[in-house]
Amino acid sequence: MSDKKTILLVEDEALIAMVQKKTLEKHGYKVITAHSGEKAIEKVRATPDIDLILMDINLGKDKMDGTECAEIILKEKDIPVLFLSSYTHTGIVERTEKITSYGYVVKDSGETVLNTSIKMAFKLYEANRELKEREKALYHAEEKFRLLFEKSVDPILMIDGDTFVDCNEAALKIMHCTGKGQIVGVRPSDISPVRQPDGRLSSVKAGEVIGIALKEGSNHFEWKHRTVDGEEFWVYVSLTVIPI
Repeated sequence: MSDKKTILLVEDEALIAMVQKKTLEKHGYKVITAHSGEKAIEKVRATPDIDLILMDINLGKDKMDGTECAEIILKEKDIPVLFLSSYTHTGIVERTEKITSYGYVVKDSGETVLNTSIKMAFKLYEANRELKEREKALYHAEEKFRLLFEKSVDPILMIDGDTFVDCNEAALKIMHCTGKGQIVGVRPSDISPVRQPDGRLSSVKAGEVIGIALKEGSNHFEWKHRTVDGEEFWVYVSLTVIPI
């Protein structure tokens, strides 16, 4: 199998396209040409192995220009687009910046600049693809954690600083709460306002309770709580500190 990268060259001037095609092929690329935006879209839909699009902005008499063509293509397929144009006007460049592109090369910059820009576009695209994959994996991991958290039959309350920041349905049930708003933002001392079996007052801050438990070498202890409607009950706490 060939390891050559395939480039779709979108250029309305046939002679310029021929010269650019030869230049790109000299640098080891396989080149497909399209002389209009419509043809470029057709080529992308019919050719699944296009690795990069080298897009001219001014496509002559074509109804759509290169930026419009790129927008249509990118809605359908994730392909790196590198704009190649003779325009250097700020307004034209700004239009390309609104599209997910991988650079802007001015025509007649020379084949070394063009080839370097193409290589950089491939590197940026690969880095961006890897970042998206990591973000996707992180999202799925967070979704799994959220599902386990919410569906756990054990009451779970999360504390940040000295207030609850989240809880699951089991915690709401045991606290006789109808919604998380009755727990989130509340201090642990507000739901355990009675003296504990060891004589400590529950009005100590959550951070102090955690500190005492860890200092004693245990993250499991009994603690007395009170539901929102005043009913007192004992709970067996399993404490887990999550490093940030």
